[in-house]
Amino acid sequence: MKKLFFTLLTALSVQVFAQSPIVSVPFEMYGDHLFIQLSVDGSEPLDFIFDTGDGLTVLDIDVAKSLSMNLDHKQQTSSAQGTITGALIKHNKVDLGGMIMESNVKIYATSLSHLEISIGRNVDGIIGYDLIHHHAIGLDYGSMTFNVYDVASFPKKGTALPIKMVSGIPTIEATVTLNSGETVAGSYFVNTGAGTTLDFNSPFANSNGIIDKTGEHYSYVVKDLGSAETLHYEGRVKSLSFGGYEMTNMPIGISQSASGLQGDKKIAGIIGNRLLMKFNMMIDVKGGNLYLEKNDQFAKPIAVNCSGIDVQMNADQSSILIHKVFEGSDAAEAGLMVDDLLVSIDGMSAKDMGLMKVEKILKTAGTTVKLVVMRKGVEQSVSISLKELI
Repeated sequence: MKKLFFTLLTALSVQVFAQSPIVSVPFEMYGDHLFIQLSVDGSEPLDFIFDTGDGLTVLDIDVAKSLSMNLDHKQQTSSAQGTITGALIKHNKVDLGGMIMESNVKIYATSLSHLEISIGRNVDGIIGYDLIHHHAIGLDYGSMTFNVYDVASFPKKGTALPIKMVSGIPTIEATVTLNSGETVAGSYFVNTGAGTTLDFNSPFANSNGIIDKTGEHYSYVVKDLGSAETLHYEGRVKSLSFGGYEMTNMPIGISQSASGLQGDKKIAGIIGNRLLMKFNMMIDVKGGNLYLEKNDQFAKPIAVNCSGIDVQMNADQSSILIHKVFEGSDAAEAGLMVDDLLVSIDGMSAKDMGLMKVEKILKTAGTTVKLVVMRKGVEQSVSISLKELI
């Protein structure tokens, strides 16, 4: 009996050990973006966005120059987000928490300044495909832990959803019930680098008339990796379902991009990190499955724009500017204009709060805020009633 118990205990210990991660590192959530730290060629830890929708590993050009990295001539390179101009870095190794990544990882240096001003913090790089292609990746949003496993042995918890790789990006099947009552099904990119819930790709949205079936909606411009701007709509759908999970009254986006990821004619759209963070995930590209477990974020409502303005940093990230004013909003009626410098909210310095906190305040429905803005060197105050735009 003792021998049997010892054998079972040993087998269990071997199984647990075999399912231990190769490396486990903390990650940081900044707004809707997930950051991990990597070292390139022995550098100090650098802040990379983990983006399953990015087929290229990218390093900011200014960071590459500050590290005196050997850059090849500039070249245009295609990625899922479109064509970027970058320089291939001749590097020796990429280190994640002591784990040296595969030697065939190519890193391209390009400017990420347009992402930095929209996110509100420095972005040293972006990585996605090169991690999920070689390993099983576990994201635990409860412990804020990024786990890397051998593809042959990892914990398979939660609901398994089949994934199919398209353009180097995992996709899953999902069904959407529109406000019109119509149900549409399709394949969606699983994109941890997208700060959205669900975005419809423009071909799918246009062929199904989705803009007119989302009730109240508004539009604004967004930038891709190559910094090109395209029109984007925000609205709601009755429900989104995948893998047995259903989320109702879901805020969604509708792209009008003709190229890149959101111009793909075969894929219905993107499921982004604002939704994915409601689950702990295991991404198993080699095995063809995405494992999902609800976490404590699942039941929490998703905040939407309540102010009628979109804000971003100025070029040197020293100030917060109004980037867009939506027609018909209280902000437009109050006379706010694009490129107004946001000085304060309710007496608190906008610069000291930072972009993420400012955006959070402006998504708090049911309150009134006093904004002080500066235009051509002159300050003026306006009050805005915050209410959901969709």
